[in-house]
Amino acid sequence: MGNPSIAPEGEQGAKPLVGFLGMATGIFEFLGRTGRARPVEIAGGLGLDLGYVGAFCEAGFAFGYLEEEGGCFSLAGEIDRASFLATAIEAVFAPSVTLRLLPLFRTGHRPGPGALIDPEIRPWFGEFLEGKHRSLFEEAIFPGLPLLGELAERDGLILDLGCGNGWLLRCLLSRFPRWRGIGIDREASRIAQGRAAARSAGLSDRLELIEGDLLSWHGREAADLVVVSRVLHHLWPEREGFFAHLDRIVRRDGTLFLWEPCWPQRLESLREPSRRNLAFQNLHEYAQGARLLSSEELVRGVEEAGWKTSTRWFAGGAEMVVLGKRKEAGWGAG
Repeated sequence: MGNPSIAPEGEQGAKPLVGFLGMATGIFEFLGRTGRARPVEIAGGLGLDLGYVGAFCEAGFAFGYLEEEGGCFSLAGEIDRASFLATAIEAVFAPSVTLRLLPLFRTGHRPGPGALIDPEIRPWFGEFLEGKHRSLFEEAIFPGLPLLGELAERDGLILDLGCGNGWLLRCLLSRFPRWRGIGIDREASRIAQGRAAARSAGLSDRLELIEGDLLSWHGREAADLVVVSRVLHHLWPEREGFFAHLDRIVRRDGTLFLWEPCWPQRLESLREPSRRNLAFQNLHEYAQGARLLSSEELVRGVEEAGWKTSTRWFAGGAEMVVLGKRKEAGWGAG
């Protein structure tokens, strides 16, 4: 007889994996459109193998994703795409990264940014990051930073460097009705997803997403607010060039918004539940040629580049936002 104490954990671990397959194969989307269908109809409609589709439908039924009646399957209920996708990708992302890390321990190779993301996960990664971080921004960061509320009363231009699918720009523009936004990212697929999301949100007239290099791109006008979200630790070895670039693209009275994971000063702090995941993240950041930054290191680097800073911590200290204004402008200007 098996050990019953491990069964619930094993079942819970398998459920999001089944969910990921339903999402990645398009089966959930297909059933959302058609209402109900037999496995042969699903397979034919999506160009999938009938045997695999049949086995998946049984698994989807077992874990409560699907209902069955008369050989037809339907979704068991509405799926909150953002939260569901974040959970499903999380379930496959960490094991996938772990398997890619293992040979690197022997070779010492550091393959660089994005190299650990499985090609089957990459198309979903922008939405995954949105689902993982959007609620923290909406529920804690935005209301916890009075300056953002003050900026919302003005008009201006936001520039998001490393914008991904543009989710943070969309959040800001929905709260800044008189602002425009420009996002720069090197991933064409995420830019395309972001443009589609902007159209759906009715923001296309105020939001422009551009495929490009965030260290070299510059537009016709300087930005009032520059957002760099969870990207700066990748640029830290090149920070002199990065801050020199900011001097060219930020208005003299403009504001920096730098959102980063916050590496603790003390090793013991990594055992705090809110910070444990930072340790695994830092491990795969190392493989990408980066490392997470402490608040002290980030603030020191920003201030050495000529900016006055204000720092706030969120998520039990695991996340930080550093706001910056040029020292000659100060917080009372602009």
